[in-house]
Formats: sequence, C-alpha cells, structure tokens
Amino acid sequence: MNRLTARPLRALGTLILLIGIAAPACASIGLVVGEPFGSFGTMMPVGHASIYLDHLCADGSTRIRACLANERPGVVIARYHDLTRSHMDWLATPAYVFFYGVDNPADTPTWITPALRDQLRLAYLDAHLRPVVPGKVTTHVERDGALHFKEGEDWQESIGAAFDRRLFLYTLATTPEQDEAVMAFVNDLPNRRRYSLFSANCANFAADVLRVVLPQQNPPILHPGKLADFAYTTPKSLARQIDAFGRQHPELSFAVYQVPQVPGTTRRSRPLRSSAELLLTTKRYLVTLSILQPEIVLADTVAFETRGRWTPGKDAIPLSPSDWPSPQTLSSPAGAADSDNSIKAND
Repeated sequence: MNRLTARPLRALGTLILLIGIAAPACASIGLVVGEPFGSFGTMMPVGHASIYLDHLCADGSTRIRACLANERPGVVIARYHDLTRSHMDWLATPAYVFFYGVDNPADTPTWITPALRDQLRLAYLDAHLRPVVPGKVTTHVERDGALHFKEGEDWQESIGAAFDRRLFLYTLATTPEQDEAVMAFVNDLPNRRRYSLFSANCANFAADVLRVVLPQQNPPILHPGKLADFAYTTPKSLARQIDAFGRQHPELSFAVYQVPQVPGTTRRSRPLRSSAELLLTTKRYLVTLSILQPEIVLADTVAFETRGRWTPGKDAIPLSPSDWPSPQTLSSPAGAADSDNSIKAND
C-alpha cells in the first residue's frame, strides 16, 4: 500500500472511531428471574423476579436517578416478601452489588462460602443500608459457618444474588424518554409493604414496571397464567411472555443472558417452576394430592402440558463478572439498536 492510499484510509478509520465514541449507548430494561433456593425455595420453587435498568442508578435504597459522571451504571429494583424491620415494599440496589455483593469488581469472590457470603452482606449493610435496616441484625451462626437471619431480613437477597442462585436476564431496548418514565413511575410508588403472594408479589411488581414501556394492546402482553399458574403471576410466566414478545420484535435488540451461580459451597439453586409444575415436581404436594384428590393431579398435569412446559434461558449468553456493568458491551444476537428501534409504548 502506498502512502497516498494509506492516508485516506487512516482518516476514514479515525472518523469511524470518533463516530463510535460519540454515539450514545443503547439503553435497556431487563427482567431478572432468579432460581429458587433454600427452604422456602424447596417449598415454593417459583423463584424471584426483579427489574434491571442499565442506564439508571440507585439513589440510596429507596429511589432511582440518572447516573452521575464516572459512576458505574445499572440498578436492580425488586419487591421483597419480608422487609418487616423497615416496613418497605421494594429496594433499589446497584446492579453489581445485587449480583456479586461488592462495590469494587476487584473484590468479587471467585469462590463463595456461606460464611463469606454473610460477611459481605453484613459489610454492605453497615456501609449503605443502615437507614433501611436500623438497629442490630439478629443472627445466630449455623454449623456450616453461615449466619441465620431472623424474619424481616429479606434485604440480604438484594446483595450478592448470584451467591445463592442462577439468574436469567431478558433485555429490551429503551429510549431516554422511556427511562425517564420508568424512573418517575418507580419513584412515585408508595414504598410501604404491600406484598401478597397472589396479587402483589415480586413478579407483579416487575410486570408493573415493564408495562410502563411495553405497548398497550388487547390482549395485554403481560398477564397472569390462567392455567399453568392458576391465574396469578409468577417469575417463570413473566419470563416466558417477555421472551415471546422479544423474539417477535428483533428490532428491540432482545437478548437473553445467564448469570451463573458463583462456584462455592453454598447450596445450588433449583429450576424455576410454574404453579402447575411445582405441584407435579414437589413430592410433598404430589403424594398428598395423589392420595386425597387424584383428580386435581390429573387436571394439573393437563394444565402443565398444555400451557406450562417451557424452559427458561434458551439461547442465553453466559455473563461473568468481567462483563459488567452492562451486558450491552457484549455482542447481542439481535445486534445493536438505534433510537428508532426501542420499545414503542403507544402502539
């Protein structure tokens, strides 16, 4: 290549680089569904649902806001079953803290034990959550070195979620205006405890936030599963509906990611279940119903086979701690979205 040819090519390369730097990154909203774990996850293996916003940040634990310059972006908001100490309904947590329990990526554990998990959670509590969880946290040490938190301590699930479970993240592109609308909606919500298993659970909260940006249509995109979930909203049914919507609209840069459970000695999480599915896969329910009400088992089997058979995480891209703060730094199967390809809420 001669010098006369090289100069224009170098100039063109520089121009393309500058355009890429100047172009605003595409924002997204994501549904996070976490697999069930622990004793409650054994009894009710429906998992947990949260909302991830990659261009917004936590303003304490009770509000979200636009991120500041040089601030690690991303926030996860979720309703929790029991925040008795503070009587709160939902918490906002910096995304990296939500998944890996630390502020600094250099401190991310590559091997987790129950004792280390609880140590990191208590450290974050003391540094950031005292306005939400005042006073002394009542615990006792179990034989494996883990701390047992008494009732009203669900705040711990907002710190290092990947210590306890595998999670799936379903993302759709949004506009700045839609991010503003979500921020206004969330900040205007009364943050007083209103959890109800059947009408105001974590998946209901996530669905309410997603509806701010999803098109309004009839039938609605998000709705309770009448057969597979006995007419109430579960994390799995919500993920299934977002997955179907996203695959029907590739212009939204829909992508599915998997956040693996951190390796270690903590108990591994269990697969997500729908309501009909949990009755068939949880022995205590299946055996009891088979003896007392076998017709219910038959009806439940039909409901599951016709409406509930679906596996989360299809085509999911694995995420490691180094891939954050935003999964949009990865190559999405659908490609990058532009400002015309985000969710059109008024369709």
